[in-house]
Amino acid sequence: MKMNEAYAGAVAGLVPVVLLVITVEIASNRSYMRNLFAEMGRPVALARSLARRERLTRQQANQARQAADAVTRGMKNVLALLGYLLVSVIVAGALFDAELRVLQWLANPERGADEADARFCFIALAIGFARIVMGPVLTILSPLAEGAQRLLPGVVPLIRLSCLMARAHEEQTDTS
Repeated sequence: MKMNEAYAGAVAGLVPVVLLVITVEIASNRSYMRNLFAEMGRPVALARSLARRERLTRQQANQARQAADAVTRGMKNVLALLGYLLVSVIVAGALFDAELRVLQWLANPERGADEADARFCFIALAIGFARIVMGPVLTILSPLAEGAQRLLPGVVPLIRLSCLMARAHEEQTDTS
């Protein structure tokens, strides 16, 4: 892979588009972050209130457990979002570097067929495209994982129930 004018022109045109898409997606997460912290506000306040007491009633202990679980889930979501945003910033930095390299190459009249910069631009764009796809995929995977957490514990009991129903049906058929 060597740098040439057509390739450099394509990279110079594609990088800003990929950066714009990533930037718009990052900005759209701002409201998600606000909602996440707002949802954590009540359980945190409850946990702080209950932590000041000497003893807890059974109901208060249950409330404290629920509040702690809600805060833990919220913090996991915050950490996941921060990791996602960190990846976005790193990818954006690589794309910005690729854009600068290609513009510098285009501006240099004594340029050669720089293989290292051409390869870097290719890799940066490939990672940028992957990052663009990653957003919607993660948006879909999150509810799928939550749904699986709720549904999977019921699979074995459902299979057992199905077997019991089949056995009961067989017993009814045999006695008829």
